[in-house]
Amino acid sequence: MKIKNLLVTTLAVAAGLTLTACQSDKSEGASTSQEGEAVTLNFGAMGSIDTIPFVIAQENGYFEEEGIKVNLELFNAAKDRDAALQAGQLDGVLADETAIAIYQNSDMDMQITGATNGYWTLVATDQSNIHSLEDLKGKKIGISENTMIEYLADDITTLNGIAAEDFEKVAIPAMPARLEALRNNQIDAAILPAPFNETAIADGAVEIETIHNTDIMISVTAFLNSVIEQYPQAIQGFYNAYNKAVDYINSTDISEYEDAVIKTVGYSEETRGNIILPKFKHNYLPDVEKVQKVFDWATAKGLLTKDITAKDVLNNVATK
Repeated sequence: MKIKNLLVTTLAVAAGLTLTACQSDKSEGASTSQEGEAVTLNFGAMGSIDTIPFVIAQENGYFEEEGIKVNLELFNAAKDRDAALQAGQLDGVLADETAIAIYQNSDMDMQITGATNGYWTLVATDQSNIHSLEDLKGKKIGISENTMIEYLADDITTLNGIAAEDFEKVAIPAMPARLEALRNNQIDAAILPAPFNETAIADGAVEIETIHNTDIMISVTAFLNSVIEQYPQAIQGFYNAYNKAVDYINSTDISEYEDAVIKTVGYSEETRGNIILPKFKHNYLPDVEKVQKVFDWATAKGLLTKDITAKDVLNNVATK
């Protein structure tokens, strides 16, 4: 298939996002046209570092090697990804755990089947006098509400002895607008993904903390439970292809696939030759305790009102 190579502007889930439609018992996405033909999985993601292995798996033909077809859709905004999922156009997504809580609360049984290796960076303006996490007290931090970005802001401040009332969260959902607010000193700090973090640092911002997905589960992959039950072997093949892509990325000079990285993440051409990727891991399930911590936060925020625990959404179909 032809991947939509979109110049990605990463936007977080809109504040107070509510998915009102329930998914039918069977997905409208995954399909087999006739017995013996390959299952087609429709997978949606934002253009980010986490997405690179999926793009490489597509471009290198690893999905076909596993006997499946994958329609990989890259979205400009999380709200567009969620709308496609709600409309039955997607079987699986790369999303954050706050989104999984919102899906579950809206009667869409999305099961976490894997985790990725992306990272976010807390950056501060050079005029903010922020040199460590403890310096966030009394400062303005740019966030998007009801998302993992807000969760991360709450988590890192709490861990460093800063009470919720001792710093100000400024809601700026659009990532470019948050970067611009940082540049104009309208906020003191922000949590940004690549390439926005690199841009901010190049403009003079200070890197305070890099938050890896191994420390706090930020991004996970998930499929509708109905799809998992109907096509378990296809889901396993999906992650086998992902693992092949991880092996390729980790053992191949980035120059061989740098075009795909630049297009997927939205790096500028000026960054060519200087892009550093994390060491990707084979697919794995996040720790139940880390997922539960996010669900507890989502419950306290009123995003998750149903009695759903992390154990209810973790599915080892591709890791057992």
